[in-house]
Amino acid sequence: MPNDLRHHPVLQAMVDQGVLIAFLCLLVFLAFVAPHFVSAANAFSILIDAAPLVLLALCELVVMLVAGIDLAVGAIAGFTGAIAATLMLQGMAWPLATLLALLAATLAGALQGVVINYLRVTDFISTLAGLSIFSSLTLIITDGEPMNINANGFNALGEGHLLGVPTQIWIAAFVVVLVALWLGLTASGMHLYAIGGNRTAAYRAGIRVRRLRSLAYAFSGLSAGIAGVILAAQLATADPNAGRGQELPAIAAVVIGGVSLFGGRGSVWGAVLGALILSTILDGLVLLNISPFYTELVEGIVILLAVMMGHLRKRSSN
Repeated sequence: MPNDLRHHPVLQAMVDQGVLIAFLCLLVFLAFVAPHFVSAANAFSILIDAAPLVLLALCELVVMLVAGIDLAVGAIAGFTGAIAATLMLQGMAWPLATLLALLAATLAGALQGVVINYLRVTDFISTLAGLSIFSSLTLIITDGEPMNINANGFNALGEGHLLGVPTQIWIAAFVVVLVALWLGLTASGMHLYAIGGNRTAAYRAGIRVRRLRSLAYAFSGLSAGIAGVILAAQLATADPNAGRGQELPAIAAVVIGGVSLFGGRGSVWGAVLGALILSTILDGLVLLNISPFYTELVEGIVILLAVMMGHLRKRSSN
């Protein structure tokens, strides 16, 4: 039956563009039922909430392309904010403090990549250990208490505007464009897809699989670090709980966006769309005064529907 979809252009289009269609239907539905949903202020609110999630979704996208997973992205985000705040409180200029914090986040991701690819520890175990390690380090650095950040330039990354658009939206958009160019136009980006599609064939083709898989985790650390900087700048505080639990929404976003859990398939725009869907759902629940206890229930249902749609898409293309 699914193979017959190719003979029905409308049904085939619905399967191929199911996520986009679902997002448009969600927007129309909320426009009718949620008060104040259709407004510039609410649109910016959704995008502001989505910015850190988009960056964390990019982490998962890149590692999933090489058939991996990263459970430590939320912990690394919180770790980055704590390091930046500590350095600034010690008198370091905020640009240098931010740069060093992002370097630490990149090294954290690279270390996980080395453990996974050179010491042969599975992705799940290694990043689960990373989740515990970096969460604990954040608590140690902050002593379990929020750290106020008084650097105006740093705080502007989360509170400022450029051409009327919040700064964090510009930051997320810039990273999205860079990653799209990397995956779509460079040899290393295309090799990531090849590794996820067939690792053995990639080895035989001369692709440096372990190096590129380690690079994917290093990028994941960097992107998570940028998300952590945005979170800290938004609140003007390095919260020891910042980023905690955000790995699951990040994974959900990419799954919703059509990224394969088994590697080799997915797009930047799909990951972004998945993050926007989750942020829009959360915004709709708030506007409709629905208890936040339902958030994870709704996310779970959306993930199941997305996986089913992906399965249909795969079968219809065979």
